[in-house]
Amino acid sequence: MKNIKLILIFIVIAVLSFFVYQTVNGKKSSLSAQALSDFAVKDTANVDKIHLSDTKGNDLTFVKNNGKWTFEDGECVQQHLIQSFLEAFKHISVKAPVGKNAVDNTNKMILTSHRKVEIFKNGKWIKTWYIGNATADHYGTFLLLKDPEKGKSPEPFIMFLPNMFGSVGDRFSTDKLDYLCSEIFRYDPTKIAEIEVKIPEKPELNFRITQNDDVFALYNNDKKIEDFDTLKARQYFVAYKKIHFNSYNRTLPQSGVDSLRQSTPMTIIKVTDVDGDENQIKAYKKGVQGKKYDFEGNLLVYDRDNLWVFTNNDSLTKCQYFVFDVLLKDVNYFKKTN
Repeated sequence: MKNIKLILIFIVIAVLSFFVYQTVNGKKSSLSAQALSDFAVKDTANVDKIHLSDTKGNDLTFVKNNGKWTFEDGECVQQHLIQSFLEAFKHISVKAPVGKNAVDNTNKMILTSHRKVEIFKNGKWIKTWYIGNATADHYGTFLLLKDPEKGKSPEPFIMFLPNMFGSVGDRFSTDKLDYLCSEIFRYDPTKIAEIEVKIPEKPELNFRITQNDDVFALYNNDKKIEDFDTLKARQYFVAYKKIHFNSYNRTLPQSGVDSLRQSTPMTIIKVTDVDGDENQIKAYKKGVQGKKYDFEGNLLVYDRDNLWVFTNNDSLTKCQYFVFDVLLKDVNYFKKTN
């Protein structure tokens, strides 16, 4: 009798175990049964969507339409940065597996702080990278892979990119400002109808140049200048072919931005194209941070290398005089010299 009871208990346990197994394994697990290391995407030609996010709540989506990458809302993106993504997808390699004793802690580290890269081909998700910290020697980075068929890998790997020192994650910034196009002016010179430059502190030096069928006219405020250097005028229009800012404002607090906006601009430039569309920027001197001196030992008040520029969409950017000097002219620049 006792043996029969034991047998019955054994049968009940076996049946319950079977149902538990079926319940757990009947559904597709999100965790892979094996460690996944196939991070690379060897053929990136058909990659048409990349989604970046992080544990701080940042979220960016890039899409490719007609061969050009943009943000999901169509906003302009610097193309070479997306190319750096594609290069990483193609060339990333396994440096080493994570040691068995370190797997759990590494997984926890990645779960706590990571950058997530979701890769799509022809509109279909193909894999996800979870990018953790760099290794102690900065020649590798901890990554975890998720695959649509196999699920998420139970183990991370130490990955690397050839000829790269530091974290792979540095290439996948989740700050939108890092990707926005840096163009301020980009014109076909023949499509510019007029350029007007105002110098608020010296209005007597204001000028306006018009172009109609390759014929230029120069004005000093409302006064037309009859005799001027048309070659310089032509070259000035050409200068607007490609003007970029250096970076978005990352140092000036909002109070400083508001104060700058209320101050008098150094120069105001407005470009009008042949369709009547206007593009106006306001340039300001940039104060020096800390104490800096010139070669003669004089204390500098303003930065000699950089200036502030509010773009046409009112974004504050830092620009270089090296780039902008060609635009910062006054009416005397175009007058003929004897």
